[in-house]
Amino acid sequence: MSVVDIHCHILPGLDDGSPDMTTSIAMARLAISVGISTAIGTPHWIEDEHETDPAQVRQMSADLQAELDREDIPLSVLPGNEAFVCPSLPDRVKKGDVLTLADKGTHLLLELPYEDLPNYVDDVIFRLQLQGLIPVLAHVERYAFVRSDWHVLDRWVQHGCLAQVNASSLDRTMGDGLAQDLVDRGLIACTATDAHDTAHRAPRSIWNEWGMCLLREVT
Repeated sequence: MSVVDIHCHILPGLDDGSPDMTTSIAMARLAISVGISTAIGTPHWIEDEHETDPAQVRQMSADLQAELDREDIPLSVLPGNEAFVCPSLPDRVKKGDVLTLADKGTHLLLELPYEDLPNYVDDVIFRLQLQGLIPVLAHVERYAFVRSDWHVLDRWVQHGCLAQVNASSLDRTMGDGLAQDLVDRGLIACTATDAHDTAHRAPRSIWNEWGMCLLREVT
């Protein structure tokens, strides 16, 4: 079965993830070893602070894929972004400034602030959905407002969002049980690696059933 990692920072030199092609190839080997067959590279996109160029993300995905093919590493790499929420995000996505997952215009990986919940988040989510996009909320176990009241997440899920937790947060030696509690409540659509390197935040085993649908859409 193909397992799709929808959130990883494997594309070299684009953000705080992999710094170079050598590291990306090593990350790819680790991903394959834990059963991942497709990785969507999701470099950070933060308005006015770290706006990754879509053309560069696409090109780097192709360059990494070429290297993996030469090394006979059977990992498929696709482009995307981890977009930090801002009031203008729906407009920026519509303009093509921000990449959707696998660059297919169906799902957007959305990062929220860790502490305070901005009052415009619901409006941004609604406007993204009006464009036909499904927001995928990144590493929801990290947000203070979810940690204090899981009903916040439940409301978003009930309104059509998908929620992702990092696989590392399900590790009892690294997490505190909240991620597993959210899974047990049926609020989590998938886990992802959120991998940044080969040591401290390395690829690890994940589960993602809906990612198969995304994969079928891109092939």
